[in-house]
Amino acid sequence: MRKVLNNKKIIIPVIVIVTFLLVLFNVYFYLNRSSKNGDYASIKEKNNLIVYTRYTKTYKEITTTVPYINLKSSIIGDLNQEIADMANGYLKNNDNVITYDYKISGDILSVVIQINCYDRPLPEVIFHTYNINLAEKRMLEDDELLGLYGIDSSYVKQKLENKFQDFFKDERNKHIFDEECDYKCFLYMRGIEDYLDNIHYFVDNSKLYVFKEFNIYSIYKEEKYFKNTDFKIEIIGD
Repeated sequence: MRKVLNNKKIIIPVIVIVTFLLVLFNVYFYLNRSSKNGDYASIKEKNNLIVYTRYTKTYKEITTTVPYINLKSSIIGDLNQEIADMANGYLKNNDNVITYDYKISGDILSVVIQINCYDRPLPEVIFHTYNINLAEKRMLEDDELLGLYGIDSSYVKQKLENKFQDFFKDERNKHIFDEECDYKCFLYMRGIEDYLDNIHYFVDNSKLYVFKEFNIYSIYKEEKYFKNTDFKIEIIGD
């Protein structure tokens, strides 16, 4: 007797595959297309970089750089004022240092500002990121950005948990701390109660990252283990 195939067993995998391909196409099209604005000259305030250094400050041979987003928009104008006010607040202490970087993927401009704070009992690293739709000259909300990649915050949470478990295993293998400090102890020293606290989304070469703030100092001298690049964690890659 010939077996009759269950249509549901065929249809469901097909729907899943098609949905996945549509999400991939959407991300590829949105982030990799050649922008109709070309070099964005028509939407810039000035005919130079789309993000440039507003001002610098050098103290003890370390230079601070504060960005300016060069777009014709009242919304972006307010954002630039917000960035300047924020920077001035931190720079009241000469030891604090501000740097920035930016990337353009299709019509998304992502700007990250890193503040190294040395006016606290232990140095801290703080991030601010801004994701801007260049075609519409507006800010992208986090949920909107995640939707573009077809994911939600639970997916991000799992990726972050995986990353910190990798940190923990690597440190344990390198004998940086003893057996008494388990993973819960490790997270406590990082100041992490919720993986989704203090995260900041950033798009770089069409990949989605978060800059995650966490403490790198402990009685085990872990500041020698962590690198500045460890704050940038990949969520969606190739």
